[in-house]
Amino acid sequence: MRVCIVDPKGIHMGFNTGIGYLVAYLRSNFDASEVKVFDFNNNGRDIDERLREISGFDIIGFSMKSFTRESALKMARKVKTDKNILIAGGPHITLDGVNFLKDNPIFDYGVSGEGELTLHKLLLAIKANKENPDLAGIKGLVYRLSADVISTGKSERGQALDTLPYPDYTAFDSLEDGRILNYPLVTSRGCPYLCTYCCVKDVMGKQWFARSVEDIITELIQAKKTYGFESFNIQDDNFSLDVKRAKAFCDAMIERGLDMTWSCPNGIRADKLDDELMAKMHTAGCFAVAMGIESGVEGEFNAIKKGEKLSDIVTAVKLAKKNNIWVFGNFIIGLPHSNLKSIYASVKFAKELKLESCIFNLIVPFPGTELWGWANENGRFLMDWKDGFTQGKSPKIVFETDEFSRADRIKAYWKANIKCNNYFACMDEHDSLASNIINVWKKILRYDPWGTPVHLLWCLKHFTRIITRIKSSKNA
Repeated sequence: MRVCIVDPKGIHMGFNTGIGYLVAYLRSNFDASEVKVFDFNNNGRDIDERLREISGFDIIGFSMKSFTRESALKMARKVKTDKNILIAGGPHITLDGVNFLKDNPIFDYGVSGEGELTLHKLLLAIKANKENPDLAGIKGLVYRLSADVISTGKSERGQALDTLPYPDYTAFDSLEDGRILNYPLVTSRGCPYLCTYCCVKDVMGKQWFARSVEDIITELIQAKKTYGFESFNIQDDNFSLDVKRAKAFCDAMIERGLDMTWSCPNGIRADKLDDELMAKMHTAGCFAVAMGIESGVEGEFNAIKKGEKLSDIVTAVKLAKKNNIWVFGNFIIGLPHSNLKSIYASVKFAKELKLESCIFNLIVPFPGTELWGWANENGRFLMDWKDGFTQGKSPKIVFETDEFSRADRIKAYWKANIKCNNYFACMDEHDSLASNIINVWKKILRYDPWGTPVHLLWCLKHFTRIITRIKSSKNA
């Protein structure tokens, strides 16, 4: 049986850790003649030729985020034959798998939640009887039964995280010269918090499961030998939830002499940081963290139930700066009871924090979240939530309210991102570099004309810093 997994083009480049774990698990536990990953997110070359190759596999899995759903469907229609089986997985299927299979009969199965054990059991059942597999007892599965689509609930974790095989990226067709420049590292799964807008607890579970420091360090050492990287990024949503473990990780990095730079781009909780941890992180090679700030207005911030205070954010940013760690902030446009005025207040708060940069994202209400219920009661939906993910220079507004109209949300998006130096919000991957530069300056001149000198200085400063960091890493 030949098995392949497809990762469609996403918003950001980087290796898909979920697929890496699936490959490792299948290669360790399933007798497949071939397991291959077609990574369109990092490799956009020879698309038609690769799609023809994909169609020849027996099992074709698609890893799907909500914003890659349409891309995945287009590819699925091109590779589907009467001989192969199509399986959908990833965060979107975990959130909306039943509706997805109902709407897209081209797919045969869906895998919900953590996929290692579910996919393995499904493949065993298909291998034993392709036409009528025995699916009894397989958790985390979405499939058709007569005219209905059945979900068996959330997947089960078959092994402790420390006993899972390390992610295997050697099957990715995007791996050039066997090297990974910036290695993606997962040290924990799950989230115990109840943020009203967030679906992580539904995708990865409400319990937090952490790997041991020794297991993490062993992976880094082995992976560096395999892929030759000098830097890594921690993909966790809650890296420092256990502050003692986070400090022990930093101590181990220092004691083992692992000379690598690293960052926490997915966000790190402000209330789970202290001066000692930030100092250890810097000494261990951490140069940047992101923080989910969401709003600089206290009433809005408290209403989203993060379990933090704005004063925690202020303190954490000061500690990071004290220890020479860059801080990037994530904000949300469209939280309950927000309006154009409150977004401007959040911009002011962000500027006062003196963040390296920050991103103002347009809100998307996910089914099952508290925000979903609020938006249905208080908002007017302008499009399906599944189509509301902004990519490139075309902001998408899923819903509006009486106090925050669609027009005001678009204005807030451009003005906030420009004022906070997030120029990538003005760019489109399909445009040339020259076109993107022109578009950035058009937006600056329209939404922040008096700030033009400041934008010029910011670009010069950060270009110089990036070049200096690249040169120093090469000379190390």
